[in-house]
Amino acid sequence: MEPMGALPVLNPDLITEKSGSSMTRPTLFEYRAWPSQDMPHIEALHHLFGLGLAEIRTDTYIFSDARPNWLIVLHGAAELEILEKTGEDGVLSAWKVVARSEFPLRRSVVRNLQDAFPTADLSHRILVPGDLISWLDMNTAMFTVNKRTVQFQRDGCVAEFSQIEAGDRRAETFSLISKRADTVTEVLDLLPDPRLENVDYGSWLKGHPWSEQVLEPAAKSYRPMPVLGAARVA
Repeated sequence: MEPMGALPVLNPDLITEKSGSSMTRPTLFEYRAWPSQDMPHIEALHHLFGLGLAEIRTDTYIFSDARPNWLIVLHGAAELEILEKTGEDGVLSAWKVVARSEFPLRRSVVRNLQDAFPTADLSHRILVPGDLISWLDMNTAMFTVNKRTVQFQRDGCVAEFSQIEAGDRRAETFSLISKRADTVTEVLDLLPDPRLENVDYGSWLKGHPWSEQVLEPAAKSYRPMPVLGAARVA
């Protein structure tokens, strides 16, 4: 069924917005959970959102010691995206898109990668994903994730359900993403109990929170909700 990862390959209208003649990158709020197979959350999402778009692909998640809040994602062999986790807002994660480019990568994106991996030899153009991977240090934290995903959209909110394989781990995960925190929490209110812990892709892949900052609530209408339960599939 089919995807999005920590925020990849979203509807461009959700990620970019025009400000005069320039394009700005808004903050995106994400809730991501990892229910066990007997939990009702994913079925409830299908009822709420209706039909979705299915996709099968393999993404590669790359972590940088020099930029510890960045999540670098290779979407298949087509695109690279750099996401910055700017903090936690209640039960939501807050992200901004630092850069996105198809291959061959734009020079500005290569400069972003040089900031993330200052010791890597990135002086040449990066034409294909293999060019980037071959230049990274052997100790770079990197995870290959096979995904079967379904993505839905409704009223400014993108929902995604994925079946994933990462090494010897298999899991099901779903996420809710919007430019408005209260839009995500309104959908959360419609999901059945238990309220699952918000765990982003980076934290799940590394087995622990990889970026911890505190944000002030982004909207007065946003009200933090308690975590009532948690489930993960290892």
